[in-house]
Amino acid sequence: MKVNLIRLISPPNLRHFQSLVALCLLTLGTGAAPASVAYGTINNFDTVNDTGGQCHGFEIEIEDIHSLDITYTYNWNHYGTPKIVEDNTNLLHPKVRVRYESAKNTNGTWAAYTAVPSGPIAPTQGHQFTNPSLNFGGEHFGVGYRGTPTNITYHWLIDGGAGVLVLGPAVNIATPTFAYVPAGAVVPAQVQAAIVPPSPPVPDPLEFGAASWVKEIRTTIHNNNEVKLRNLISKDPDYPDLKDWRNGEPDEVEVEWQILQIDHNASNGAANGELKGAPENLPNGDEVITRRYEFYKYVGPFDLQTGEALVQSVGLDGIHGGTNTIYTNTVVVGTYLGAQMSAFEVDAPLGLIEHLPDGKINTPYAARTVVISATTNFVATTSGALPAGMTFDVVAGVVSGTPTASGVFTFQVQVSVSNNLVLTKTYPFTIAAAGGVLPPHSSVDTSGSPLNGGTTTGDGVYTNGTSVTVVATPHPGFGFVNWTENGTVVSGSASFQFTNDVNRSLVANFIAVPRMSFSAPQANTLAIRWPTNFSGFLLQQNLNLGTTNWLNVANIASVVGTNNQVTLSPLNGKGFFRLRR
Repeated sequence: MKVNLIRLISPPNLRHFQSLVALCLLTLGTGAAPASVAYGTINNFDTVNDTGGQCHGFEIEIEDIHSLDITYTYNWNHYGTPKIVEDNTNLLHPKVRVRYESAKNTNGTWAAYTAVPSGPIAPTQGHQFTNPSLNFGGEHFGVGYRGTPTNITYHWLIDGGAGVLVLGPAVNIATPTFAYVPAGAVVPAQVQAAIVPPSPPVPDPLEFGAASWVKEIRTTIHNNNEVKLRNLISKDPDYPDLKDWRNGEPDEVEVEWQILQIDHNASNGAANGELKGAPENLPNGDEVITRRYEFYKYVGPFDLQTGEALVQSVGLDGIHGGTNTIYTNTVVVGTYLGAQMSAFEVDAPLGLIEHLPDGKINTPYAARTVVISATTNFVATTSGALPAGMTFDVVAGVVSGTPTASGVFTFQVQVSVSNNLVLTKTYPFTIAAAGGVLPPHSSVDTSGSPLNGGTTTGDGVYTNGTSVTVVATPHPGFGFVNWTENGTVVSGSASFQFTNDVNRSLVANFIAVPRMSFSAPQANTLAIRWPTNFSGFLLQQNLNLGTTNWLNVANIASVVGTNNQVTLSPLNGKGFFRLRR
């Protein structure tokens, strides 16, 4: 049974690492070279639950940016669309917290969790973290941002008692950044990736911070394929044709093993305080490069006074200390912690964020940038309705305000830039009533491709486990092809029914259908024509207007002017004709 959340929260009853996706807007110039606007990293990571117990969420804290700088979140995990909170306690040092957290069941228990791994998880299994139907000890998260944060920290959320989630231990996964130098300063333009260990939320008691091993893997050549957040996932050898972090290109290990560990007494973090990749040329100026960083526990010996990791190299077996050390029989590489995938592109394409988070009545809504664009010359229009008290700025592409009404709201944004395709996205999201607790739920949004091909229905917010039906209706001159999600076909039926338990973004694909014309050039002869610019269509005939017994017409089509033509002679009684692709 479909249950719309508006009934559950109305006043009488009271909405893509991997761990982080970063979209940095950088303005860089060197010497006399002109300044250039470059979109930096899109980082997207999987992370293993190494807390020793079940977790019920994940929090990413980004320092010295605002909620308006959040450009993407990865929402296909056990927790769905995260909450975004801006902390302006210190106006000179703002923080944004992106908080994935479990909803609660009616009996007060947590509705979602991340399991404790039953054993070591291999890096290639991280791909499975993107499948919310699996729960074997890790998750996939993603956040995009603009600006230059001073620090980013990650924590699992654990049950602190009394039904409250608290921060668990810090997750030792670092965030890549890219330094871009435009053409002119060096020819061609160059980009260089770097990664540093995250700073702890409180000062380390020892000189050296936490240590981990890292591998760096990069693409060997580059192309200008668009890299979407949801495509930055772990490589999986069982599915070699999947789009993944490699951007469809071969990869090589650039750094096999390196310790990442900050020396707090060194201004630059010392030798292991940063891992820089080799500078990479961008000869065409539009390449998209990708990198992957894999993190493993350091389990070797430490200096007891300073906390410095004493082993700096790993043997050929990938487990023990290096052959040139006294630790060749010492295990120094522990379990896999997770992997961060990152991409860099100079000019990011026009985009719209995936989902809007839920809000609460009479509580300020964290302002969200909905339109992601390297230029401000976009044109945005909206339809539908935001809750009273909230507005959409069509110039800045921002949703903000303080909602004064509760319920489920749906509005649509359409945006375009010169010489670009028109993009449209529907945003269903929920505003909870005062004191209301939302049950586990997910949003469903639909769109048609091409935009003029037809209409779709079924958008909304649904309680998890309920049945949802989305319907595609083609416009005259178009036919329905299929429903896809993230480029994968999920249904060939115009009326698609499924049980909802995760956010779904579905596209109804339509195709222009040629119109047939008929003439009788002579007695007992029928000529059937359709335009030649429609390829791949077969003429079929049926004695009855039904869905079965349609047969391909054997007569060969010839080209007459701008039309394909099939001539039937003699005619054999009545008949119905159709074109099938």
